[in-house]
Amino acid sequence: MKKQVLVLIPAVMAGYLLSLHAPVAARPEFAQLTGQPCSNCHISPQGGGALRPEGEQFRQNLKNLDIPLSPRYRVSTGRRLLHLAFYLLHIPFGVAWVGLFYLTFGPALRRKALVIPPKPYIRQMIYGAVVILLTGPSMVLYRMKTVPGMFGTRFGILLLAKAAAALVLLLATLTLIWRSTVVLTRRYRRLARSVEQGLETDLTRDDLLLFDGAEKRKALVAVEGKIYDVTGRNLWRRGIHPGGHRAGHDLSGAFSEAPHGREVFDRVLPVGRLAAEDVGEKGRSARWAVLAGMAGSVIILLVVALWRW
Repeated sequence: MKKQVLVLIPAVMAGYLLSLHAPVAARPEFAQLTGQPCSNCHISPQGGGALRPEGEQFRQNLKNLDIPLSPRYRVSTGRRLLHLAFYLLHIPFGVAWVGLFYLTFGPALRRKALVIPPKPYIRQMIYGAVVILLTGPSMVLYRMKTVPGMFGTRFGILLLAKAAAALVLLLATLTLIWRSTVVLTRRYRRLARSVEQGLETDLTRDDLLLFDGAEKRKALVAVEGKIYDVTGRNLWRRGIHPGGHRAGHDLSGAFSEAPHGREVFDRVLPVGRLAAEDVGEKGRSARWAVLAGMAGSVIILLVVALWRW
């Protein structure tokens, strides 16, 4: 059933996007000829369909004056189909990129620290960024054939704003991926070696977040200032305990709602102590990258909303 749903979702999205692109059968070369957006003549902002009075007058003038159109203004059917294919790739991969950025790095604003994200999330963000970088310029070249000027039109100015915002989002994504995978993974491995060697290790709350038990990492929890290793225990598979408790956190206040008390940890030897929280400069710089990426994504959405196709 889940596989069927996953197949239906892109099919429905593709059908919806195809319906949005129905008006491209109009004559976008008129926009290139006049220097005006399609909405000046058409009721629909995307062009095509019923005409405004100005559009009727323009059509009548073309008919009366017998004005020929230069072949360079015309857009072939093959090019339109290629643009549609890029559009169908650009939108879902862009949505996936922004959505996973918020899901993966957004919580860092609340907990004031990055964690090691799931590898599938990182891969999907990279795929999304690559597809956007490949399809975006191609779509721009197509649109600039029908909308003259990069700096003299509404479309061009908004396009520049969108490109700048996308660049900010890309730099923020690459920065956060580097910090949350390479930098934090190195720190986790160094601390994990100390735990495995039996050395009593002091961990800050930020360090403790790295030991969440996911993707074969060790699972550590803190209780009343002491840190316990619960890796491999039946009730802590993949770092998740029944009741929704997760490894990598301080569980000192969770016993009031649990069916047992703190005595369950008397059978577990502590491996370290919970030190005072120290986010440091790295944590603050990571938060700035998260804010920059979020701002870039919001600007992109505003540009798309303001665009008059």
